[in-house]
Amino acid sequence: MHALAALVLAGALAAAGITTAEKVKLGEALVGRGDAKKGKPHLEAALTAADLTDDDKARAAQALGLAFIQLRKAKEAVPHLELATTMRPKNEKAWLYLGIAKDQAGDAAGSIAAYEGGTKAIPTSTTLKHELGMAYLAAGKNAEGASTLEAAATANESDPELAADAAYALSLVGKFKPAREFALRACEMSPENPNALYTLGMAELGLGNTKAAHQAFDDAIDSDETHVPALFQLGVLLSAGNDHKGAAKRFTTVLKIEPDHARARAALGVSLAALGNSAEAEAMLRKAVQAEPKLASAWAMLGDLLAKEGKIAEAKKALQTSQKLKPNPQVKARLDGLAGAKEGTKVP
Repeated sequence: MHALAALVLAGALAAAGITTAEKVKLGEALVGRGDAKKGKPHLEAALTAADLTDDDKARAAQALGLAFIQLRKAKEAVPHLELATTMRPKNEKAWLYLGIAKDQAGDAAGSIAAYEGGTKAIPTSTTLKHELGMAYLAAGKNAEGASTLEAAATANESDPELAADAAYALSLVGKFKPAREFALRACEMSPENPNALYTLGMAELGLGNTKAAHQAFDDAIDSDETHVPALFQLGVLLSAGNDHKGAAKRFTTVLKIEPDHARARAALGVSLAALGNSAEAEAMLRKAVQAEPKLASAWAMLGDLLAKEGKIAEAKKALQTSQKLKPNPQVKARLDGLAGAKEGTKVP
């Protein structure tokens, strides 16, 4: 094996004259070091060989699937990885690669099914449960994601990334106390991890501990000044505390990093309006709803600002759009309050 590795590194091994088993080993080695183009032909040749054993077939199929992932041909990877998981259902990596391939191929449901299959085949794999939980979250299945990640993090207490992801998922479903516990664990293991600090901030925020949340978001930004979620949430906190200048600074930073962040643009518009920059605020809010037309909160913010400017007809349309997208009693009350207002009358 050492001699084979040396030949691979030297690039001196010719395809002809080597056994099928050696072709599999060579292909695996090449793909393992990220050289999919060179590894793929050896693996394809091995899979057509008459003397291929079942074990080598499963290994070759897995390595070839990974090669296609590396080559950004996810759809072509799927059948090989499905074969690998069928032949070796206890192989964790085969299931992981299958989930990745299906996700990259745009098959979110298939990716979830792959991770579910993997966790059934290998119930003790917290790695597969971690990926399954994140796949649930990506599909909007927050409850399933939270329970899966909580179980995985409970079973594996030494993975800070898993603990932070569990904390985030639990915050999404309103379970802030266990979220804080997992976030604190993540911070203890990885004290300068901005994601762990951010999840701690979200948990504290959910528990009403705004001072602690502020500190956690600050710490996350100190660790990574480009951490957009922490910057945005800190801006929201500052805005809620009427520090609109500080909030505008954070939202502006977010937009420098992510120019298409519609929520930050809408929030910046509100802060600018509070600072007296009405024209710039209106422009920001209009850009926000143009970038994300289904963002109900941005339409509501725009409607409020237009009402204060006396643009009653436009304000009504904006608030009506917000209400259609996401019914809200406060927006309805605001809209009802404009019923008798005349155009040009500034409604505070």
